[in-house]
Amino acid sequence: MRIVTLVDNCVYGRKLQAEHGLSMYVETPHAKFLFDTGGSDLFIRNARFLHVDLKNVDFLVLSHGHSDHTGGLRAFLEYNQKAKVYCKKEVLDRRFKGERENGLEHAETLDLSRFCFLSELTEVSSGVYVLPELPIVNEKDTHFEHFEVLRDGLKRPDCFEDELALAIRESDEITVLSACSHRGITNIVEQVKRTFYNEPVKWVIGGYHIHNAADEKCTLIADYFKQMPETQVGVCHCTGVDKFAQLRSELGDRVFYNHTGLITETEK
Repeated sequence: MRIVTLVDNCVYGRKLQAEHGLSMYVETPHAKFLFDTGGSDLFIRNARFLHVDLKNVDFLVLSHGHSDHTGGLRAFLEYNQKAKVYCKKEVLDRRFKGERENGLEHAETLDLSRFCFLSELTEVSSGVYVLPELPIVNEKDTHFEHFEVLRDGLKRPDCFEDELALAIRESDEITVLSACSHRGITNIVEQVKRTFYNEPVKWVIGGYHIHNAADEKCTLIADYFKQMPETQVGVCHCTGVDKFAQLRSELGDRVFYNHTGLITETEK
């Protein structure tokens, strides 16, 4: 399997650009797909420089409804005329951070004919599983502060019922992809382990939403991964480079930063 990070907050490489957002291209023996679209059409431009043909993408998975993950959705649907979109129906809800609206823009005008709304564990391609149910085992590893969702005409605290994660199985090992982990990366990995009967988790890649959080939240995550010494931990986007440094100091060089342009081969 091959994972190409098309967009992240940080960039290394000539001609590539970064933005506040996340988009990853994934290629397995059976499918080519996107996980999120970043905050604009930048992922399309970066894909060209990285020799990724997005017109051949079979499907797109949206992790949740925030604009830094869905901002390129319309550009993708115009660029690629065939791909399905997998997400939860709650992605369409209006979302806010304080007074700023930060959800999927103008969701009411979207053509939903290519959308597949998921509510239970679904194998969307051979070995690629969408996990829409992410129970909270550890309340301390959640990241809901200052976020709201519009329900029944009223703003309510957002507990991110729209969030999902991916588990990709190959050679009896699992790769977990999460975008922002508002419901907690430790909770997400625990759900993957319960779902797949504790099969080895080889890679955990994504944003952990701990930038500017108290150090205790980072320590909690580090302590969790200390119990999984064989797992490679890729962080990006809302993790923050400050918390990347803290995680690397606690877990060593199995922690890496999943920056724009990084290509990860899960098997050699």
